Amino acid sequence: MKKIIHFSLTNSKSGITQYILNNWEFIDKTRYQFHMATFGEKLDFQPRLEAEGCKFFYIKNRAENNLNQFRSEIMEIFSMGYDAVHLHTSYWKTFELEMLAKKAGIPRIIIHSHNTAVFDDNGREEKERQHYKLAEMLTADMGTDFWACSQKAAEWLYTDKIPEEKIVIMRNGVDAEKFAYSSAVREEYRSRLNWEDKYVIGHVGRFSYQKNHEFLINVFREIEKINKNARLLLIGKGPLEAEIRLMVQRYDLSEKVRFAGACEDVDGWLQAMDLFCLPSRFEGFPIVAVEAQAAGVPLILGEDVTREVNLCGKAAYVPLQTENWVKEIQLEMSRDLRKRLCQREDGKALIKRHGYDIRDTVKELERLYGDV
Repeated sequence: MKKIIHFSLTNSKSGITQYILNNWEFIDKTRYQFHMATFGEKLDFQPRLEAEGCKFFYIKNRAENNLNQFRSEIMEIFSMGYDAVHLHTSYWKTFELEMLAKKAGIPRIIIHSHNTAVFDDNGREEKERQHYKLAEMLTADMGTDFWACSQKAAEWLYTDKIPEEKIVIMRNGVDAEKFAYSSAVREEYRSRLNWEDKYVIGHVGRFSYQKNHEFLINVFREIEKINKNARLLLIGKGPLEAEIRLMVQRYDLSEKVRFAGACEDVDGWLQAMDLFCLPSRFEGFPIVAVEAQAAGVPLILGEDVTREVNLCGKAAYVPLQTENWVKEIQLEMSRDLRKRLCQREDGKALIKRHGYDIRDTVKELERLYGDV
């Protein structure tokens, strides 16, 4: 059995965490064992995964804050012996994990890029400068494998330091069966909201600078003035949630905006939506946009969201100006309901056809892990 340790997971189930968990659910557990590392204090899903054979490590120190203690913690973990270390990252902070994995003699060091800019809610410019400074020192022997969720994510993390032929684009797969459209599920979840006859605009994502909730609230404020039947459903948690809640209250929209929190049943809530909006400032490859397409929900995306995610070929990429988004949402709202619902039935086949069903993407992961 191959033993692989992943760095790192968060309790908010960010895109990276969801990617790791999705793969664990479908990977052949008779051949692969996952260990998980986190810098957080608690992972709610830990007991369930431990029962399935995963082991968890809580790292108390970060390399940039206490280098010696960080090295000590990591080397103790690596002493357990691994066939591969899978490093999921969004930008360069240090090369410490890579160097320690080499020192520990781990045969495969997989670096995996998941974003296209610095994920930070404060001091973004400083971290971006640090990223590019380290990228200049990147060499092709820093790891054994260089993966990315999209071409843009590869260019961001590896710049021109890693030859293109060494980079593998890994699809972010989803469970097409689980997210496939169901009219019964749609009715159930809309009933929970008491929004059976409303036009539901939805968003799934961490409340953070990247996801741009403030912009979405400003757009919805204008939409609500035009169409009193419109509602906004926000799924997720994060550091900026309190700020966004205050904004909703200030605009007197509390009765029309629902904060659903972090949900295990995102597949059901997607069914309740009539339109999915993702006005992100940047994205590597948003898994939730694939999930929305599996559910057949029309999409409006920020212009800097990666183009590869547009599997249906119908997603609208719109510049982040309020008037442009209001116009695009109005256009979507004016379309015939029956046509939209008819499109939803093809979501599962669409995902499978483009090779983004998790059952197919995990086979590719197993093929690459198989060489460990």
